[in-house]
Amino acid sequence: MVLYQPVLQVLTGTIKGKKLKVPKGRTIRPTTSRIKKSIFDSLGDISGLRILDIFAGSGGLGIESLSIGAAQVVFIEKNPHVFKILRDNVASCGFLDKTTFICDDYENAVKGLIKNEYKFDIVFIDPPYILYDKKGVPDFINIVKGCVESGTSIVIEHEHPITGSTPGFSRTTRSFGGTKVSYFRRCF
Repeated sequence: MVLYQPVLQVLTGTIKGKKLKVPKGRTIRPTTSRIKKSIFDSLGDISGLRILDIFAGSGGLGIESLSIGAAQVVFIEKNPHVFKILRDNVASCGFLDKTTFICDDYENAVKGLIKNEYKFDIVFIDPPYILYDKKGVPDFINIVKGCVESGTSIVIEHEHPITGSTPGFSRTTRSFGGTKVSYFRRCF
């Protein structure tokens, strides 16, 4: 049995106010409403765009994207219990026909997407902060760069300042207390 509590809600769009299930405990770290609003304000109109939501958790970023007109979202979530909640949230929002779900490690999943020539307009990366003990922000960018095109935005949440370079991408970063959100734009 999966325990959950509704603590997130969709902020805008066709299903504004819809509550989303979130697993109890520390299984995931949902993006706060304040940060989510800032992200979508920064991205502007995303109508008709293709979205990749890595470390999707409950699906808050991808579902918000669909609510405001994204054409398609591919969700990647490794934890099978969280994955079930993600699917339930998308189904309860009525977006199953616009989604693809992958329950796998993010690196394997992205390799499969690249092999199948998927391309995305926006990529959300919100890894568990413990992964930053092994990888830096540029490592995550390098993993997904094979499925992005010129002009693609990669939005990544992190705690610490970025070290290392990301050739071929411009970057801006905003701070929200202990959380930072960096926007990388493919520029080739």
